Amino acid sequence: MARIAKPPGKGRLQQKLKTQITHAMEPSRERTLNPDHRAWLVRHMERQNDRCAYCGIPMMLNPRHKRDADRRATLEHVTPLARNGRDSEENTVAACAACNSAKAITTAAVFRMSEFLKARKAFAAKVRERKPLVVETVRKRERTKEPAESAATSRAGTATPTVAAATTAARSIRS
Repeated sequence: MARIAKPPGKGRLQQKLKTQITHAMEPSRERTLNPDHRAWLVRHMERQNDRCAYCGIPMMLNPRHKRDADRRATLEHVTPLARNGRDSEENTVAACAACNSAKAITTAAVFRMSEFLKARKAFAAKVRERKPLVVETVRKRERTKEPAESAATSRAGTATPTVAAATTAARSIRS
């Protein structure tokens, strides 16, 4: 004989609403990686120039806006753990959240032929045409500063003549 469920009483309904409101007001909790996986992700991003291994879109470790949530960098297993893949750095790549969730438990070879990836690559091409990310700009500046610094130190002495003259002038003013 089937039991007929009673409608929630006034107390149960109030408790349910209170729970929903409490959860809505809590700050969102992001899933955190263990330290080894975090290190793997950072190394993969450096090797891949902050781009997704599949679609090539620029990624961010911690996006600040919801519009960039699909560009969040995630650690993706090339051979999924569900298909007896290993949890090692050699079996992982940095992929955007959109590609990682779309790939799911398929292999990388099958995913590379998917319609989703073709559309995502077209979107990535449009993104590259726009203004570059701050991360890319900072890294380019760091790369261009290195040769200039090495040229300055290769000259006679560690400081350039103008810096040395300014330093002596400042010392003479103080005394």
